[in-house]
Amino acid sequence: MLNPEATELSHQALPLQLENLKKAYPYFRVIHVTDSSYDGKFAACAKMDYFNFIDCYALDLEGRLHRIQLKARETGNDDLVFICRKITDSDMIRNPHIGFTFGSKKYSFVLNGIDIFCEQVNGKIYNMRATDLMALEFDTEGEDNPYITAVRPQKYYDSTGQDFPSGFFYAFISVENAMQLKNNLLMAENRDYYYVNPDEQEQ
Repeated sequence: MLNPEATELSHQALPLQLENLKKAYPYFRVIHVTDSSYDGKFAACAKMDYFNFIDCYALDLEGRLHRIQLKARETGNDDLVFICRKITDSDMIRNPHIGFTFGSKKYSFVLNGIDIFCEQVNGKIYNMRATDLMALEFDTEGEDNPYITAVRPQKYYDSTGQDFPSGFFYAFISVENAMQLKNNLLMAENRDYYYVNPDEQEQ
C-alpha cells in the first residue's frame, strides 16, 4: 500500500529530478520513466520499478544503461536514506570485505542493480552513485561507520494501514556526511592533483 502523500510528493519532485539528472550527467541522451502513473500510460519497464525500485533509466551516448532510483523526502528530514540488509552469518560478520558496522551490528547496502540514487531533501536534490555507497562498506574494526547517522527497520503497510517489518533496514546518512564522502572520494581519486607537495608549490 502506497502512502498517498508520499506518492504525491514524489510526483511533484519528478520534473525537477529529471532536469537535475540531465545537468549532472550531460552524457545522458534520453531518460525513460518506469512509473506508469507519471504520464497516465502503462510503463514499458514497470517490472523494473515494481521489483527493483528503479524509477527511471538513462541511455548514454554509447547506448549504455544507467538505472536510477528517485526519492523525495518530506520537509524536516535532513538525511539521505538507503536500504540495507543485516548480516547475520557469523563468518560474514567477521569478514572485513563486506558490510559496514553500526550499533555493533553489521549491514550491507541493497543496491538492486541501481547505479544512481537521486533524492530530494528539503527542496534540494542530491545524487549518490552506487559506487559511493560501496565505498562505505569498509572495515571499521567494530566501530560505528563515521558516515552513517542511524539504522532503523524498514516497515511496510498492508491495505488496512497496519505496519509490518520488511526484513530490511534503512541506513540514514546526513546530507553533510554524504557530501563529505563524495568530496573525500574525489580527492582520493585525484590525489596527485589535490595533494600537491608544499615544496613543489613554492617553486
